[in-house]
Amino acid sequence: MKIKRFLAGLLSVALLCGLLTVVPASAAAGTTSVSGFTDITDPDVSEAAEVLRLLGVVNGTGGTLFNPGGTLTRAEFCKMAIEIMGKGEEASAQMNRTIFLDVKGDHWARGYINLAASTRLGGGEDGSGGEMLMVGVGDGTFQPGRTITFAEAVTTMMRMLGYTASDVAAGSPWYSGYLAAASVIGLTDGLSLTWNSTITRGQTAILFENMLYTAPKDSESPYLTQLGGSITDEAVVLSLDATAADGTAGCILTTGSADPYKTNHVPFDTALAGSRARLVLDKGSKVIAILPSQGGTQRATSVVSAEINSVTVSGGEKLDVAPDTPVYRESGETTYRDIYLNLKTGAALVLRYGATGKLEYLYLPSTQASETAVVAKATGSGNPFASLVGNDTGYRILKNGLPATLSDIRQYDVATYDKASKTLYICDLRLTGVYENVSPSPATPLSVTIMGATFPVLSSAYADLASFKIGDTVTLLLTSDGQVAGAVSPSVAKSTTVGVAKMEGTTATVTPLADIRDSDGKKVVFTGATIYTEESAAQMQGQLVTVSSNKLGMLSLSRLSGSGASGALDVAARTLGEDKLADNVVLYERVGRGAPVEISFDQLTRTTVPADRITYVGKDYAGRVNFIVFDDVTGDQYTYGFAKKGTVTGEKNQVSFTNTSVSVEIGKGQYSEELITGAPIKDGDLVGIAASLDTISGVPKLSNWVALKAVENVPRSAFEMNEYINPESKAPIGTVTTRDMVLPIAGNVLCYNNTTKTWFDSLNEARAYADTLTIYYDRAPQEGGKVRLVVVG
Repeated sequence: MKIKRFLAGLLSVALLCGLLTVVPASAAAGTTSVSGFTDITDPDVSEAAEVLRLLGVVNGTGGTLFNPGGTLTRAEFCKMAIEIMGKGEEASAQMNRTIFLDVKGDHWARGYINLAASTRLGGGEDGSGGEMLMVGVGDGTFQPGRTITFAEAVTTMMRMLGYTASDVAAGSPWYSGYLAAASVIGLTDGLSLTWNSTITRGQTAILFENMLYTAPKDSESPYLTQLGGSITDEAVVLSLDATAADGTAGCILTTGSADPYKTNHVPFDTALAGSRARLVLDKGSKVIAILPSQGGTQRATSVVSAEINSVTVSGGEKLDVAPDTPVYRESGETTYRDIYLNLKTGAALVLRYGATGKLEYLYLPSTQASETAVVAKATGSGNPFASLVGNDTGYRILKNGLPATLSDIRQYDVATYDKASKTLYICDLRLTGVYENVSPSPATPLSVTIMGATFPVLSSAYADLASFKIGDTVTLLLTSDGQVAGAVSPSVAKSTTVGVAKMEGTTATVTPLADIRDSDGKKVVFTGATIYTEESAAQMQGQLVTVSSNKLGMLSLSRLSGSGASGALDVAARTLGEDKLADNVVLYERVGRGAPVEISFDQLTRTTVPADRITYVGKDYAGRVNFIVFDDVTGDQYTYGFAKKGTVTGEKNQVSFTNTSVSVEIGKGQYSEELITGAPIKDGDLVGIAASLDTISGVPKLSNWVALKAVENVPRSAFEMNEYINPESKAPIGTVTTRDMVLPIAGNVLCYNNTTKTWFDSLNEARAYADTLTIYYDRAPQEGGKVRLVVVG
């Protein structure tokens, strides 16, 4: 409803001869709620009619029809006025009186009309003064069948609010004072009618709803409270489909309320979930309307990836999120710091911004993605997941975190449905291994163990698992959060779980790239022997592999067969050659035979990455680039500092040996791990070193190293720092301009005082200490170089 005044507190306005406090109407502002009437298209009228229906003021024109464009007679309006005052039960006692000549004994509204003509409002406590609710037309008649005018309707409502002719400015026409006063207090907001306009049923509904939120004369509470209703304090709406203690479903849960509120309202718009709002309650404390706060904005989106200080959402936009930002969900309140690691790709997310544009809080819609999941055992025409969505329309589909359509569904895909956000989540994650254990029993497999990891089982998988016995090899069909939704033979569907292999002799440890959690909530890591010899196992070190198992205690690894890039990566355009990147593309970087490490686009300071620096490109089921492995493009996988040479000893085949090692000082008394090396690095050199997954007697080898280059006498004014600095990020925190170039400053830049032989805690401390500084960088900026170390003194 387009109301000028919003329920943001009690407002005071000077009106005529006194001070009137108004709680202005804003029923359903910002919502698209629908009512129980099927012939209303205007959302404002729809919500107003629904509120009046719940209060028992209207019941439509038969069935589910309201006839919003129809007009009202004076008799029909009279009945509505009596009902909204809560006096409907008194009407029957007035049926035997004759007050108006044209309201005969058999007139259906006789009791209501007589009661209205006998109800004095706005008078003193002794009954003196005031005016009758409704009166005749001056000739002893009421004209019950005549269409009521806007002026007559407003005048009646002003009397219900306690105003009489003496309270409003005198006007030449009898109605002018009432209309002027009604406009001031917000009673006629949303309506533009002349005094003699006929008023439709829809417009009347808006007028009555306005009155509910308007304070009567000399009152600071809205008219609603005179009917026994109330308006709660502003709170965050946690759920629109909560369950009360007695089992009643479809209840409204907010922060600050121990129990959810019941309601007979038709389902509210799901966009209200997560909003800051007030609830309008009837005398039975049931919700009849939700009034969203008018301060700030709200944005609904989905998660692509999450970091400690930011979240990347659908479309690839990266949004800053402070770690202590409140997070609301149906289970209660927490902080972003506590949940960001558990945010799944494709998860629904609502961001609430204040009036100044600052992020106030996040809301996570219920993951009531029904505990029942469905497996697409067959595909073709129609939706194989129709049983999940039921009668819902307008739902969205996300597959592996990306928007999808029914044509993207493949056999053995798994789906869950979040009714609150109307989102169908589809996943094609599968894992093949030996069926090791089941709990509590094969008949009720609440959890199963495969490759040493225990996964929770959904009821949809019970029948599938019944066809397998302990010791069989089985392919589990998983939801995006690692729950077992189904099971099939490996001859039908094979593992799609991809991870990074780390070899210790012929034993492999594989860490899946997907955030798969076991039944205890711990990230799954698979460990087992392989069929490889030590020589061939060494070739699997650090490789991206699909992992499975067909024998207890054994892992089967298959290197990904993806190729390198066919063209350069355009970082700004998010294209790789002629291919567009998927919104949820995952970026990894490795140095030589080092472990692949996930990176973000923010760490790519170069505008393009040539194809020869991209070692692997993976595509999803739709042919979109969703996985890229870079060959040493950011420099962020090195540890930088002052080199320290050393030695490590070991033994192989009963022969002792000694190797030269190197580490770097990264703080007072703090050193990186030792790496075995033969590189020509001397003590005290400023270098960066990167570890390999290859080891000698358990000590990693040096995968690569870089000597830092110096630029001396750089003034502190040459540093341009970002407004927001996140000390935990490897993304650049600013730039420094020298005579020859502009270099990004690494987020983990180290700062050293050569005079005192101590380390600074931050770059700003180093800049404050000296007018000029020496910066050390790893490579040219066009090659992804950054400032890695700053020295003063």
